[in-house]
Amino acid sequence: MTGRSASGLRVLAPPRVVVPTGALTVRTRLRLSDRDAVVLRELAEYLSRLAARDLAERVALGPRHTAADFARRKRELTALTSSRWAGTLTRGSNDQWQLARRAQAAHLARLAAEIGTIERRLTAPVGGRDGSTRVKGYPTRRVRAAKQQRLQVLRARFARVAADAAAGRVHVVRGGKDLLRARFRPDRSGRAPEEWRDRWWEARNRIEADGEAGKTYGNQSVRVGLDGVVVIKLPAVLAERHREHCDRFGRYTLDARCRFAYRVAEWRAQVEAHRSVGYTVRFDGGRCYLMASFTPPEARPRVDADGPALMASALAGGVLGIDQNVGHLAVWRLDRHGNPMGRPGRIDTDWGGSASRRDAQVRRVCSELVREALRGGATALVVEDLGFDTGRERCGWSGRAGRRFRSSVANLSYARLMSRLVVMAHRAGLAVIAVDPAYSSRWGAQHWRRSTGTTRRKTSRHEASAVVIGRRGQGLGARRRAEKAVSRGKTEEAGRVRVETRRRAGTEIHRPAAYDEPGPLRAPRTADRPEDGARDAPRRRTPTAVQAAQDRSGQPAGRRGPPGDQGRLDAVIRG
Repeated sequence: MTGRSASGLRVLAPPRVVVPTGALTVRTRLRLSDRDAVVLRELAEYLSRLAARDLAERVALGPRHTAADFARRKRELTALTSSRWAGTLTRGSNDQWQLARRAQAAHLARLAAEIGTIERRLTAPVGGRDGSTRVKGYPTRRVRAAKQQRLQVLRARFARVAADAAAGRVHVVRGGKDLLRARFRPDRSGRAPEEWRDRWWEARNRIEADGEAGKTYGNQSVRVGLDGVVVIKLPAVLAERHREHCDRFGRYTLDARCRFAYRVAEWRAQVEAHRSVGYTVRFDGGRCYLMASFTPPEARPRVDADGPALMASALAGGVLGIDQNVGHLAVWRLDRHGNPMGRPGRIDTDWGGSASRRDAQVRRVCSELVREALRGGATALVVEDLGFDTGRERCGWSGRAGRRFRSSVANLSYARLMSRLVVMAHRAGLAVIAVDPAYSSRWGAQHWRRSTGTTRRKTSRHEASAVVIGRRGQGLGARRRAEKAVSRGKTEEAGRVRVETRRRAGTEIHRPAAYDEPGPLRAPRTADRPEDGARDAPRRRTPTAVQAAQDRSGQPAGRRGPPGDQGRLDAVIRG
């Protein structure tokens, strides 16, 4: 994405190995008693009230915020809670302000791109193209007039956001703007007022405690022992209110016990070594959940200083090209020379439903991808580095069809799938390579759809795109051979091949040889399988063709005549 070439095509970004962060998060449900529920809800409300006040001050300071302001904010919160709670609250406010600033910059860039697209298309004639820039105009005058009005709206919106960015103002809503808007549109949200209030409270109130290495069990604010006992350090106000249930240090022990169902060994090793473990207590649907976040030392990725060496190790055993589409994923395994092996695979996806169901679908898809790569002996997964822009000017058409298409594209769980796939692949010993998605479907249909298809199994456009994606991750071009055109059925990619390295005159020459693994791309054309070679087999001699040949040659069709007559007879029989 670094510009366009002389031919007008976009210059592709180089492939990159996605390195996981190594951080892990495990979650379990806490079955609270009545007393636990009262204490935790009061603590969540108290901390969230302080966090909202500190965030408002951080937003008001804007870019003028200094280290002295940070120290002052922390001292004020320490007097009301403790130094550890104050550090968590101030760091959270700073992170949220920085995130809002990045989102504001991305919004400005998107508005500028949409304005530029409309302005370029307005310069082109209606229903035609600009002769110099080849920019396509709008199809009708009605659409062009509507885009002129939209251009004015986008310019006004851009001016408003640019003014906020210049002044350092950001707009942050604790709990989310979508949930806030649903309060004023109950008919669209489908929630009763009581249900909305519960969701709003749960979205705004939570308990977060950052970990601290070297301390007991890795956290002093929320401590979870190896036996599952949860101890929480209450602020002085709440400790005085629940004095009969706290010790002399203001620590409250929950009646509920913490039992993680997965990644227990990693969590226990982290806690036993007193390494940093962060805990978050959230409320969701009337239930209480405890999440532990940590980074085991063995899970930290070893980033090679030599980028080519890291890429070479990832491509040592071949790759699995993955093409993401609405409703399914097309995958195809490639050897280390870029040749497609076997037949492509398909993984159906359905991202609808609740958030928990979508998370389960993401985990299932990632598991199937990892199993497919390990089954074929691949050492890397090649995925598209998608950055979906679901705006009207960059994605889809206008009208109902355009809205339906943009909704389908926006429904893809690419970010969650990518993050989960990187972690699961890393645990399985696989690398994940992200490539530029430009022109993958077009070039796959042009160079691979016909050459990899058979008479019984046609290659789809998405499957051919998976081949291009895999080759792009290997640093190869989309074309099979750039120096000359090769007839169908005689390329290395038409069947499963094994490349033998032979030395001639001091140079290494790769020559294809029959692969000794089962499952070729194209089945051999043998006499007992005439359907596979139906294109090369002679046509059956119908009575009409035999009679016509006999009338022309004057001999029975089965008798061998002179070479000229036999050639004419064969031509008649072949039709």
